[in-house]
Amino acid sequence: MASPWALPEDLRLHLRLDAIDAVQAAASIAAAETIIRAALQQTIDAVAGDTAGLVGTGRRTILLPEMPVTAVASVTVDGTLQDAGTWRVNRHGVLTRLGGCWPLDADITVVYDHGYAQVPAAVTQVCVQLAGRAWVNPRGMASESIGDWSGTWDKARAGDALTDYEMRLLEPYARGPESR
Repeated sequence: MASPWALPEDLRLHLRLDAIDAVQAAASIAAAETIIRAALQQTIDAVAGDTAGLVGTGRRTILLPEMPVTAVASVTVDGTLQDAGTWRVNRHGVLTRLGGCWPLDADITVVYDHGYAQVPAAVTQVCVQLAGRAWVNPRGMASESIGDWSGTWDKARAGDALTDYEMRLLEPYARGPESR
């Protein structure tokens, strides 16, 4: 299991609290990490030896699902190991077939390492902000009236949704729509 992106102390400082329940804070941070991973469709944390099953496109390039790519251990096409001189990959996950195209509808298996050894500061900041919203307003109350009680809830105010600004901050760490 990867280390948490932020610590309860980070959340305490962000919220300017004198004290914080460390167990609850850790749970809020973990929930924020899950939401961010889902929004980005990326693991973010460093992963070694991950396996991606892809399908040949009949083109020179195919995209690995996770980035940044830090190393590729092997590439196989329909069970046949490919020589390292027949392909190349960049950190953005573009796997290029040298001297030809990936066979159409072929089963391509790539064993590779990806992710960040240290989670980028922008990702950590968004995680703390999201966890902070969940901490301050766990039910997502947007408005409340007391006489003849009335309540309005807003999921975004509960820390269950990323704001447009946060999504712009996270955009460099997400895959583009063409790769999903």
